[in-house]
Amino acid sequence: MSAAQLDWCGFFEYSAEESTHAATLADQVPEELRSDRIAELRELQDGITAARRDSLIGTQIEVLVDAIGEARSFREAPEIDGIVQVPEHLVPGSFVTLTVTNALGPDLVAS
Repeated sequence: MSAAQLDWCGFFEYSAEESTHAATLADQVPEELRSDRIAELRELQDGITAARRDSLIGTQIEVLVDAIGEARSFREAPEIDGIVQVPEHLVPGSFVTLTVTNALGPDLVAS
């Protein structure tokens, strides 16, 4: 994770799926350990995501305006990742180039 420096990353705990080879293996990882590992990964990735977002402040990005006041760049998947908060006068459906002025958690602010 540290080497990859991904903008976003999702994590899912292993769960045994009936009739799969993995479900029949001995020495399954205990649920508590799986949960601990996921928590550790999420904490690491949250810091990486915040740093990646902060590094965009002052740069120009092209966004697609999805709705009044909301847009996304190529970095944000709809309904999964954060959004780019944009001026409300921008027309939904338009592409515009804006300057990132702030990062608020997973979201960016651009004008």
